[in-house]
Parts: sequence; C-alpha cells; structure tokens
Amino acid sequence: MSKRYTRNIKQDKNFSELDIIIPAAGLGKRMKSYGPKSLIKIYKEKSILDLQIERINKTFPKANIILVTGFKSDNVMNDSPDNIIKIENESYQLTNVARSIGIGLRASKNNVLIIYGDLIFNKECLECIKFNKSGIVASKTLMKKNEVGCTINNKLEVENMMYDLEIKWGQISFFKGYELNLLKKICWNPDNYNLFGFEVINRIIEYGGSINVFTDKKAKVIDIDNYKDIELVKGII
Repeated sequence: MSKRYTRNIKQDKNFSELDIIIPAAGLGKRMKSYGPKSLIKIYKEKSILDLQIERINKTFPKANIILVTGFKSDNVMNDSPDNIIKIENESYQLTNVARSIGIGLRASKNNVLIIYGDLIFNKECLECIKFNKSGIVASKTLMKKNEVGCTINNKLEVENMMYDLEIKWGQISFFKGYELNLLKKICWNPDNYNLFGFEVINRIIEYGGSINVFTDKKAKVIDIDNYKDIELVKGII
C-alpha cells in the first residue's frame, strides 16, 4: 500500500504533511443495508467512499489517506483505491469510533484530519480549515437538528460538545501539537475504546487542549443515515 505524493497545493504557511483518517468500521444499522455503509452507491454509481476520496484528492493531493475498516472489511478494502493505507478494526462490534481513530493514529506520522466515513461534504468544508491550530468544522447550518453540536466562547474555541445544541459539528476535525498528543493518549487507552468522537473531544478540552471552530457559510455536510439523505446529496455535489 503506497502513499500518495503529487503536486504541491497552496495551504496555510504552517501546513505540513497531512494524514487523513477515515473511520469506516461500523455496520450502519439505520440504513438497513446488507453491505458496508461506505460502499452504498450515492451518485452516478459512485459510493460514499468514492466521493470522499475524490473530494480529498482534489483538495489535499499530497495527503496520506488512512482508511479504517470493520464490517465486511474485505469488501471495503477491495473496493477502495490501492494507493491508500488500509487497516482493519477487528473489534469493531465491541468498540466505538475512538478505537478506529486510535488504530488509524498508529499508522500516522503527521498532523491528522479525521473525516467520518458516512459523510458527503463540499469543498468549503475542507477549505475552511486553518492548519495552524486544532479544531472542528462547525456551523448552525451544517447538520440535522438531532446531531451533536457545541458551545463556543468569544475566541471561537469549543467549550463543550453534546446533543441538542444550535451550532452543529460537521464530524470533521483537525489535530496537531498538544491536542494531537492528547488524542493519541485518549484513543490508545483501552478504557476509552467505547467513546464517541465528541466525547473524545470533550476529554481533550478537559485536559487543557484548545479546539477551535472552522466555519464557512457555504460549507455543507450530509451524514448519510437513511435513503432520504441520498436525495439531498445532489445539492452538495
């Protein structure tokens, strides 16, 4: 499995080599699908994973993509590009996304961008990220009302994350420096394998990490939970 090194891309002056972890190990029970959720065909015979990697390659052509699989892992690995890193979370049924992120971090050597494996998003979601600090993509218009949100202070830093908050997290997060070290410490601890992603971020804040908010009015994300969501994809692609 080779890494991707292509043309340079204009980024923040503090931008360095980037690893993008896509946790895609879950069953996707709400979709009632017989196959992996990431392989569901969404648009012009392209799957969720196809569209994600296509968008990532256009925006960050130098990035290394680390795909963490679980449910029907062989299918996902066989139907994904050969030039990305692929790792299996064999305990996906007994753990949560924190474990998949931790497995991805074992293969990472750089700053880390985490993009959940069931998202469809536009370029503004990635272009609004400032690579000189850790943070999450969030806004009032990003996600559905029942998704996780956050409270922020006047410095545009996250104070807390939970459900039923107005400012929604787009399930896209960037980590570097102190916050990245905390992310590793938390996700590599077996006691935390069952944490959700927002719970991991709350722990990082509790331990003194600073999580900023990256936002753009044009940013759009759809978390594919049911087949009605697929109809909304056309408004993003």
